[in-house]
Amino acid sequence: MGKSFSLGEAAIATGSSERTLSRRLQAVIGKSPLAYFQDLRVERAVHLLRTSSDSIDSIAAQVGYADGTTLCALLRRKTGRPVSALRTPYGQPEG
Repeated sequence: MGKSFSLGEAAIATGSSERTLSRRLQAVIGKSPLAYFQDLRVERAVHLLRTSSDSIDSIAAQVGYADGTTLCALLRRKTGRPVSALRTPYGQPEG
């Protein structure tokens, strides 16, 4: 299962304080550490949808979400497309 996000662990890994890490990420990429981490999860989930036949629940677990329902809602909000459209590259039908 994917690991949940910890700002404290991220700060330790980068050799900075939580506040410094938050400020620097906001300044450089315009996002909070949590928002950036969530974007990485979404990116990984989309990749897995396109390259595997794993169930949405399995993919959710791999990227750190409790269930497929949560991941489906997040993917729709972030990409504007349903999971079925993300299963194939660029949302195009296979064939």
